[in-house]
Amino acid sequence: MANSFGQVVDNDKLDEMPRYVGKAKSQEDRAREAMNLTNEYDKNGKARKYVEGVKADYGNGASTLCMVYNATGETLYYSTTRDWYGYIGRTPYPFEIGNGQWASFLHVHQTSASSGSEAALVFRGKNKTGQSRDFLVAWDTPWSSFSKNKAYSDVGAVGSFNSRWNAVKDKLENSQYTQETNKDGVIIEVSTASGTSPLFTAKIITPYRP
Repeated sequence: MANSFGQVVDNDKLDEMPRYVGKAKSQEDRAREAMNLTNEYDKNGKARKYVEGVKADYGNGASTLCMVYNATGETLYYSTTRDWYGYIGRTPYPFEIGNGQWASFLHVHQTSASSGSEAALVFRGKNKTGQSRDFLVAWDTPWSSFSKNKAYSDVGAVGSFNSRWNAVKDKLENSQYTQETNKDGVIIEVSTASGTSPLFTAKIITPYRP
């Protein structure tokens, strides 16, 4: 997992915290501490620096610098992706993201084409009740600077997005710079920025009590 950053927040790590010593640990507990440790040892800064380095190697041209954070309390596994415009850069999508880890990667526009970077990425994980679900994050960085960049997310049953790509694309292209999904025991927060190579950030979270 060369493009994943940070120590996994698992039961062993929780055992180092007075709140959890000698107690049973839950998915909610692991999610809570993953959110509390979003920037432990500058792991989000390292993830950003990594993808900025990939972008520097790539050079000019429309692209999306992507960062995904896992605070579900469980491991996220790559499921599928959909490219409408562009393709993944020289580093692959992360096969898995441990709880409490950032992953970063670059999505670039088609060389010599007047088109941007528009895609969706689906991870498989567990919702708050431990059921398998698919978590979708998507970005749209158009070629034209006159069109706004957009971010979108959704939660669905396992495999459900494979028959819904047209609907996903439509919702993405009608979204805004920021968007949040809160349903079925999962929260996904996504955001992008202006410009032809924005930073797209997604956080996939299991709801938790303080």
